Amino acid sequence: MRIFLAIICCCFVVNSHAQTFDWWARNVHWDGVSPWQRYIIRLPGFLGPNALPVPAITNGSIDSSTSLAITGNLHFSKGDNTKNLVIYGNYCLIKKIISFDASWVPYEHFTMSNVIKEKRHVFSDFYYNRHSSGEIHLNTTIQLLNRYRKNIQLALRVGYRYPSGSGLGSARDTDAPGYYFDLSFGKPFHSSGLKWIGMLGFYSWQIDNTYFRQDDAFLFGNGVEWNSKNFKLQTYVAGYLGFLGKSGDKPIVFRTSAEKKLKRIGLLLRFQQGLHDFKYTSVEFGAKYYFKNCN
Repeated sequence: MRIFLAIICCCFVVNSHAQTFDWWARNVHWDGVSPWQRYIIRLPGFLGPNALPVPAITNGSIDSSTSLAITGNLHFSKGDNTKNLVIYGNYCLIKKIISFDASWVPYEHFTMSNVIKEKRHVFSDFYYNRHSSGEIHLNTTIQLLNRYRKNIQLALRVGYRYPSGSGLGSARDTDAPGYYFDLSFGKPFHSSGLKWIGMLGFYSWQIDNTYFRQDDAFLFGNGVEWNSKNFKLQTYVAGYLGFLGKSGDKPIVFRTSAEKKLKRIGLLLRFQQGLHDFKYTSVEFGAKYYFKNCN
């Protein structure tokens, strides 16, 4: 009986220390010199759902309000289930001309399987981590050709991602800068509130691997939007296509979102389904507070 108990105890001890530096070195085929950060694959197919998200489609118009929103997000996939908060802010500088918006994931809780951790090269020191914070995205949107907005709406967006995340070792974010810019359009259909929306642009982010320092991608989106006085509904497909071949750098997603405005409060509900290189089904819900509209 004592021998049996001793064997059981040894199994627990061995299992609790299985994910050591030696385990990690064998898993990534460490060259004995390079730091562990070099082995994190900074591509959307090998990171958490908040690391390199597809930018939200813009609809050819700026947001002419100043607002603050907070949402809860649930992401489901085989081997990685994630919950997180997101804070959004929008500031309109000049009505129908220029606005700024930002988003940040202040808290993320995740549960990953051993298979996913091995695939993503999670570093041994972070193997049992379940919490992280994400990176900050800041956008500037400028309205173009305002005089023709009854027929066509055009806007230029320039975005930057600040390397502020804390989950690199757990393969949750890139901890590296990135930027994107796109031209969006909206084509209204008379006074029905229905609008064809789309965007075309460029997306680039730092990957810092052995062969390349950054990945460049073609950014796109296409869908429809319906607006009534206090309700907005969007449905579209968007994504970006990197140049690294079959490497997980071509995420494409389907999204649908609804917003109901009640005086100064907006209620948000969004759904996202990954179609390619983004293996998550996501639900987002929350509320937005409107401080004021641009004068």
